[in-house]
Amino acid sequence: MEDSPNTDFFKAMVDELVFLSETDPELKDGLKWLDEQAQKENFDIYDMVFKVLYRHDTNEQARDWLKNRS
Repeated sequence: MEDSPNTDFFKAMVDELVFLSETDPELKDGLKWLDEQAQKENFDIYDMVFKVLYRHDTNEQARDWLKNRS
């Protein structure tokens, strides 16, 4: 992930999630799983979170398109 003001903001947001996961076992487990998946694909955690969020957003847009198509 290239550095830019937006990237810095995104990384800070992910860092905040990691910080919050210290008091949220479910979030901690999810981030741990994401980190394991990232390591398998030779990504860092930031790229993996971005990939998951991007995929989610794309799927939501596709669902909306299908729903509004009829």
